[in-house]
Amino acid sequence: MNSSMSYTDPGAILGRTFLRIGQVVLVLFALVSGYMVYLGSEGLFSDWEIEIEEDLLWLFPSLSPEDWISYFFVGLGLKCLFWFGILAWLERKI
Repeated sequence: MNSSMSYTDPGAILGRTFLRIGQVVLVLFALVSGYMVYLGSEGLFSDWEIEIEEDLLWLFPSLSPEDWISYFFVGLGLKCLFWFGILAWLERKI
């Protein structure tokens, strides 16, 4: 594939535009997830009553429900950053 951008190819421009929009959305999701982790560390989720299935409790028996919520958002943020990297790689290939 040609790494230089052709300004006469509308498909390349449209593809790069959609990839750029996807990157922005993924970065926003990662930032929101990071902010939720911060709020969880400050005790926002301490009043939440959640139940953890017993299939997951044997993995980490000493974690509180607030920790599970924080780890969920950490995982979500890492997934968003991973997919951001994939979209950035695809953008260089167009």
